[in-house]
Amino acid sequence: MESKNDLNEFIYFTTQKIYKEFPELVKYLDELPRGSSLTADKGVNNKELKSYLESLNDLIDTYGKEHDKK
Repeated sequence: MESKNDLNEFIYFTTQKIYKEFPELVKYLDELPRGSSLTADKGVNNKELKSYLESLNDLIDTYGKEHDKK
């Protein structure tokens, strides 16, 4: 299992990939679910980070498949 630091790093690099390679997708970043149980004192758990990372990767994959069809 990845640590929070690892997951945050993967999220950072995936987000940077979107900004550099798929700038047209940046507008969708705010629409991705980030977990409903985020509070200041509770923090973020690994499951939520992994889910967010998967959402980012799904965004890239879905766009890539649709973009390749054109």
